[in-house]
Amino acid sequence: MKHKNALRSTLLGAAALTLVACGEAQEEILAYEDVQACIKAGQQEESVCRTEFDKAEKLHEKVAPRYNSVRDCNSDFGYDRCYRSHSSGGSFWLPFMVGYMLAPRLGPRYISSQPLYRPSSNPNSFYTAANGRVGPVSTTGRTQLAASQVKQPAARTRTVARGGFGARAASRRSAGG
Repeated sequence: MKHKNALRSTLLGAAALTLVACGEAQEEILAYEDVQACIKAGQQEESVCRTEFDKAEKLHEKVAPRYNSVRDCNSDFGYDRCYRSHSSGGSFWLPFMVGYMLAPRLGPRYISSQPLYRPSSNPNSFYTAANGRVGPVSTTGRTQLAASQVKQPAARTRTVARGGFGARAASRRSAGG
């Protein structure tokens, strides 16, 4: 009996390590800096590129990382890459939206779109509002993103701590991840 329990524990531990090593499942998405890049890539019709950009732009104000000071926002996104936003909830600083993603899900009729950002810690990569790193983008806009990051992010109600955006993903990569 002890042998079976020891074997079971060993197998469960190995399975957990395998899952951690493999990382989260990836989903294919399309990522673009602007509407023209989407149209030029030819993966979607022009009307879809424009409609999804508009959706991402409207979502941006709700889901973008929020900061109490321009200094904190600049710390994560770089000098002059943030702006002051005024809403019924007060005033705070947001990074500029520098791209958008389209995630065709459940067929071509339903596309999940959201804004993308570029933190100063990794200026050559896109990140979602939930701090998910988007993989390298091909000339057609095709790339990979962790499946949990593809769904529309929740609206933000709190501000980000200084150095909080992009830092987690950047530190993971530098540690060999």
